[in-house]
Amino acid sequence: MVKATFENLKAEKKERVTQALLHEFSAYPLERAQVARIVKEAGIARGAFYKYFDDLPDAYAYTLKTALVRLHAGFSPKSFDGEEIYRATWDFLKQVKDSEYYDLVRMHYVANEATVKEKQPASLRCQRKLPAKMWAAMLFSHETIRCALLDPDHADEYLKRLKEALALIE
Repeated sequence: MVKATFENLKAEKKERVTQALLHEFSAYPLERAQVARIVKEAGIARGAFYKYFDDLPDAYAYTLKTALVRLHAGFSPKSFDGEEIYRATWDFLKQVKDSEYYDLVRMHYVANEATVKEKQPASLRCQRKLPAKMWAAMLFSHETIRCALLDPDHADEYLKRLKEALALIE
């Protein structure tokens, strides 16, 4: 978990560390990421890193969560609407592609997803309280995003399949 020491940093320093994390985790899988590169880019001492985060997976979780919160801003459907979910998925993919987070999110799916998924509580992964249609739509849209980022040359095909799948459950 991110430590209070990091949360209480001045905005400029916090952003410098966050950018260094983003660069590292966008360029290297978690298993090859190095604290040395992060602290060098951020201009902080190695010991400071460990005052901010428990370890590299903790720093990665913070970085990915920060990116996803920013990318998901404004999307929280209240009820099932296949067209709205399709459009939001399309918009999300465009937003990711055009953002500073593209390489991070793509690296997540290419190399880090299994490691991070193992550490998520089942309640977060399974979304037990979602109505069945919303749960299915969430799974379909996230799988579409995953496939489109792993195989960008065929993103339109994955989006078309999402639209068809959402129509089936509507």
